[in-house]
Amino acid sequence: LVYPDSAGRCGQIRRGDVVSEALMSTAVRLGSSLDALAALAAHVRIETENLPADPRVRALLADIAVELLGEPGGYGGHAAPVVGLARAFVQQAAELIENPGRVGSWDQINVPLLQSIGRLSMAICDAVRTAAGMLPDLNSRLTAPGADFLDVGTGTGWLAIAMARSYPELRVVGIDIFEPALNLARSNIEAERIAGRVEVRRQDVAALDNEAGFDVIWLPMPFLPADIVPAALAAVSGALRPGGWLLAGTFTGLDDRLSSLLTDLRTIRCGGHPWRSDELVPTIAAAGFSDVAEVPRTWPAPARLYVGRRP
Repeated sequence: LVYPDSAGRCGQIRRGDVVSEALMSTAVRLGSSLDALAALAAHVRIETENLPADPRVRALLADIAVELLGEPGGYGGHAAPVVGLARAFVQQAAELIENPGRVGSWDQINVPLLQSIGRLSMAICDAVRTAAGMLPDLNSRLTAPGADFLDVGTGTGWLAIAMARSYPELRVVGIDIFEPALNLARSNIEAERIAGRVEVRRQDVAALDNEAGFDVIWLPMPFLPADIVPAALAAVSGALRPGGWLLAGTFTGLDDRLSSLLTDLRTIRCGGHPWRSDELVPTIAAAGFSDVAEVPRTWPAPARLYVGRRP
């Protein structure tokens, strides 16, 4: 590469210098996006949790929110999931830098990360409500007195809590194999004063009793290794009442190649398989479920939802 210097003389730029400059420029641009996400979460926390803040910081965060959203305020039930998303993304990003070659494992106790991922999962309720609005039988099962919902991979219990709040007649059971997360879930359930309708226990999804005791079961695909999915689907089918519904979720992002690659990376590092619709739908159907389909996504949470019904 040839360029003129300030005196009009020509010199050469080494290709390595160009790549290095592009690397730094890209890092700076992406860093601004991470700053914006953190600033948005900080603004939401200050405004919804009444946290003390320096007036100058508060004003700048509000201006940033206006720049990002068009207008501030009116966060409603999305405040906690958004804060959870920001915390989870930031902490997972830091962990990726520190351990770039690691594949998913949940044997480490990182309380803030576990709680953040749990808070983010509360947004799954939007997807469930959308599916219930499209499928009358699913809605009637979720709203029936004494209905039972199983939250597989409940973690810190926030999805279980959100489902119990959204559906007042619903009884919720959460299962997980990671006891430290379950201890946090028990504390969260107690703090939210919903212990009478939500319980959690240590159990592997593949070891579910074949008792047909649940009306709806949530299955978080990004946290299930591909080789145990057939056993998990068989166990879920046996644990559903006749006509009961499976809700299977996967990660998603924006509709571009970079977002798709990042979503696949996040999934693999969580221990799961990056399912595509044309692969997951027949896999669920092969497990004996009927009416298998992907629910058209109209919710903001970065998740896709698939449904199947036990005959």
